[in-house]
Amino acid sequence: MGTRHGRLAASLAAAWEAELVSARTLSTIAERSEDVRLKARLLVLSAFCRAHASRLLARLSAMGRGPLPVPPEDVEVPHELRRALVEEAAAARASAGRYEEMAETARLQADYSSAWVCELNRAEEEDRAVELMKLAEGRYPDHEAAVPA
Repeated sequence: MGTRHGRLAASLAAAWEAELVSARTLSTIAERSEDVRLKARLLVLSAFCRAHASRLLARLSAMGRGPLPVPPEDVEVPHELRRALVEEAAAARASAGRYEEMAETARLQADYSSAWVCELNRAEEEDRAVELMKLAEGRYPDHEAAVPA
């Protein structure tokens, strides 16, 4: 495997770790929340992060990469709910940007499966960032669609 392909694999591995950290962060925020709607939404978003990690792990396995470093069990999460949500939204936006770069790198290397995974994860990270900001503002995205204009 060439150096360029090795860099893509390293980026995918770093993204895998970041997704697991985000999943743990969202679960921690959910545990602290007393609002059942917020808790449920955060647990769904956490599951999406685990799905992203699973896709990345499948790509890394197909590339013959592994084993991967185990992410830390404990994550630092601000105690103030709004701040925790805003920080996680910023992390999701940054992650979306990294996925965009990884997708381009994968396309340049003709690794279209990795490019597809990165584009899918990018789109979902962008959506997650928007949803987390709405939650930080006290708005529930599912309610907005149900309320007539």
